[in-house]
Amino acid sequence: MAKHYKESVGKKLRAVRGEFGLNQEDWAKLLQVTTNTVARWEREELEPKGAHRKKVEHVLAIADDAEAKATIKATLKSEGGLAAAAAFIGMLFGVLGALGVGLSLVAPLLKSKSSLLSGIMQYSSGEKAKGTDK
Repeated sequence: MAKHYKESVGKKLRAVRGEFGLNQEDWAKLLQVTTNTVARWEREELEPKGAHRKKVEHVLAIADDAEAKATIKATLKSEGGLAAAAAFIGMLFGVLGALGVGLSLVAPLLKSKSSLLSGIMQYSSGEKAKGTDK
């Protein structure tokens, strides 16, 4: 892992958690890790590895995208709360992984007033159309 990543990941994760208004326990649930792991990442005693590193990279990418961040904040405030936000983030990561694309290609579809499913369907239709033109 690059030194810059290791030195800054804890501070970035703590800042993003603060922006979402989450405590370490809820942040850990959202990231599907233990509270102790979150605390150690934030104190930079431990660096994310393997699948956890990929999740952290996605979360930090989301934090850099205003529309995706707004969607997560709105989802956290919705009736579904933390569970809905976790599902949203999980689906987002799944879509990004399956399509092999970055957040910047999907972000325009993720507006806080649009549904995730509509965005995924719109994006998938656009990708299929592009694929048939080749």
